[in-house]
Amino acid sequence: MSEMPKLDKGLGTIKLLAAVAPLLGLLGTVVGMINTFQSITLVGNADPKLMAGGISQALMTTVLGLLVAVPLLFSHNLLAAKSKKVLMFLSQQSLGFIAKYMSEQGSIEANAAQDTRPSKADC
Repeated sequence: MSEMPKLDKGLGTIKLLAAVAPLLGLLGTVVGMINTFQSITLVGNADPKLMAGGISQALMTTVLGLLVAVPLLFSHNLLAAKSKKVLMFLSQQSLGFIAKYMSEQGSIEANAAQDTRPSKADC
């Protein structure tokens, strides 16, 4: 099963990126909201024009985080399923080859055992 590491290579990275992307989006959301509240604190009133930049930043980072995470999550699941299917196929094929080899070895040993028995003509 030396093929297993090659088939699973990169799946962990995809899974990690799929998990981290929404967190980075959340971080951007928090930073955007902090900027919004800082602008409100500096000016002293809730002017929508001042808040728009921070809110826009918050929403854009959330969207970008999700736009990265969702396709990565789907691709990870798809690739993991294909990898599992290939590994199952390889396992079944190798077991078939082993069974065939053992069957051939058994018939060869049975033939060899018959050849070593004394025949009735030799007695």
